[in-house]
Amino acid sequence: MKTPPATRTLPPGTYTVKSLVKALRIVELLSDGEQGTYTLTELSRGLHLHVSTVHRLLVNLLRQGFVEMDPVTGGYRLGFRVLRMGLKVLDRMDFRRVADPLLQQLNRATEETVHLAIFHGERAISIEKFGTPQPVGLTAPLGGVLSLHCTGVGKALLAYQDDATVKRVVESSGLQRYTARTITTLPQLRKELARIREEGYSVDNEEAMDGLRCVAAPIFDHAGKVIAAFSVAGPATRVTPARVPELARLVTETSRQISFRLGFNVPRPAPKQAAQGRVTE
Repeated sequence: MKTPPATRTLPPGTYTVKSLVKALRIVELLSDGEQGTYTLTELSRGLHLHVSTVHRLLVNLLRQGFVEMDPVTGGYRLGFRVLRMGLKVLDRMDFRRVADPLLQQLNRATEETVHLAIFHGERAISIEKFGTPQPVGLTAPLGGVLSLHCTGVGKALLAYQDDATVKRVVESSGLQRYTARTITTLPQLRKELARIREEGYSVDNEEAMDGLRCVAAPIFDHAGKVIAAFSVAGPATRVTPARVPELARLVTETSRQISFRLGFNVPRPAPKQAAQGRVTE
């Protein structure tokens, strides 16, 4: 069967519909922006487009339900049609139906926030979260972009990519320093990723944010490919170095159970005594 023309690899600029590209840039800005709504002027400045152009595109996006206007502020935000489309994408991820019950079990056992993320476009994207009953917890939003080099799920995902992908991620995103503990060189990162593959779990030891520590593990599909990662995260005052070995045992066991139900038998790593020693206050 011949590949339809629209699905072949095309040279840059081929078949480009400029107005469609501009409209998609509006949707992307509204989805990636940290503020709740954007005014027409803010969108114009953020996209470097004329106000009249942005207004014309917004009218069409509003009409189709991809964007809506806040009746109080008059600002623009994503519409529910985008949400429905996103949920349909998540529903197609069958592994979540297997993973969610076991992640909820892990959430109850640890009483800490459990996050699920996928590797997409050289980024880690949060797709599920189970909160904590504790008075202080993790408030990262679903759909948020997580750094690969300094978060638990990010490192767990990156550890099982080939070296070319690791280099591409580093060259594209850099190794930004967020705290004094953040890994900022490629040799350090490679050493950390090798350790994760050996032990089967990763630790964010206050590397992305001071006062936040988490323990994470990958999820493998039937072919042994990492398709997601999850973490147990909480304040460093609760997720202490002394608690890390127990959390590591729980996340690696959960990783094995989920992966086994997806058709892959994760080898059990040899017991390690160094987990607590390498995580310091």
